[in-house]
Amino acid sequence: MKRVFGSSWTLLLAVVLISHVACGGGEQAAAPAPEPASTPPPAAAPVDRSQMELLSANQSATQTTITIVGQVKNVSSREVMGVAVSVNFQDADGNSVRVEQGNLATDPLPPNETSEFRITTPYSANIRRFAVSFAELFGGPLIMKDSRTQ
Repeated sequence: MKRVFGSSWTLLLAVVLISHVACGGGEQAAAPAPEPASTPPPAAAPVDRSQMELLSANQSATQTTITIVGQVKNVSSREVMGVAVSVNFQDADGNSVRVEQGNLATDPLPPNETSEFRITTPYSANIRRFAVSFAELFGGPLIMKDSRTQ
């Protein structure tokens, strides 16, 4: 039997060693130490993105109608136009009885200015409360801050 230790054997050994090292064999670098748990930064104060501020909304009723008269302020930095006022008249459980819409008395409404609104609906003994919202024509709902004093 003849032993082969020539250049082909050396070449084969070199390929095996290189493959072993390239695949992660041999000495391995120490794993990096885990980073200490960092405490999250303190929560920033919430940013008020309100566009309209509901200042008042008062209900009055007769035997035939319920009327909501209110005042709203444009607290955004831009003029709002075509603002629709929606009043969702609800029963004692908060279920909608009907929704009525109207407009602001002042249109367009410049920044930092106020406007009155008035919404009337037929009287119903089921109506116990209401919710007011605002939307701008072609602009969608306006974010409202409710500042009514109870």
